[in-house]
Amino acid sequence: MEVHHHPHVEKKSFKEYFLEFLMIFLAVTMGFFAENIREHFADKEKEHAYLESFVNDLTIDEQKLPLLIKAINKQQIYGADTVSDLLNHVSLNNPANGIYYFLQRMIRQQGIKIFVTDRTIEQIKNAGEMRLISNKQVSDTLIDYYKQIEFIAYLQSTLLDMKARLWDDIKPILKGNDFRKIFTETDAVIKAKEDLYLFSIDPVAINKILLGINGVRGLSVSIRDMIVQQAKEAENIKKLIKEKYGIGAEQ
Repeated sequence: MEVHHHPHVEKKSFKEYFLEFLMIFLAVTMGFFAENIREHFADKEKEHAYLESFVNDLTIDEQKLPLLIKAINKQQIYGADTVSDLLNHVSLNNPANGIYYFLQRMIRQQGIKIFVTDRTIEQIKNAGEMRLISNKQVSDTLIDYYKQIEFIAYLQSTLLDMKARLWDDIKPILKGNDFRKIFTETDAVIKAKEDLYLFSIDPVAINKILLGINGVRGLSVSIRDMIVQQAKEAENIKKLIKEKYGIGAEQ
């Protein structure tokens, strides 16, 4: 009967086991560090891209916000001043074209969101990657900038409510047939070529309208001043990004 002999297996020493373990540990550790380094550079590339995009958005804001400031000055603040003066000298026998025209322009409104480019902040928020902006001062300043936009939008919604109440107060003094003559087919407000007259000059109604106009004017001034500051802040943030990251050389 043939006897099979098992080959002799030499046992490894503790030193050999330790060396194998050390090699595996080093390989895993180096892989871990390599992956971290790769992710670090990828995050830095993303951060750089986001900041370049923010600079572009802020540059557009700098160009657009003055248009909104101009509209508020012309339509709401100047309009309120003009209508207030006209209402203090009203007569049923005198044309009231200015009252019709400036009242209607004054109660209209352009929202700040139309004049602000928020594509980058929305993208970075949706991706949950605001953490990639490593400089805390830059990150905090950007967050505050867009929070202020939201606050201004909230104030504008409050202003719209005030204008709605003012419009209800205005209706009793206007003639319906004359009112429609200040609009075109595109619903744009125009200066009527023919004379327009008021339906009523009741002093109680006029006083209520004046109070409403003053309220609208006051909040409009506050909003206008905040938007002026916002335009300056857009420029300051661009300078900060350039200082901290070297991004945004003269736009």
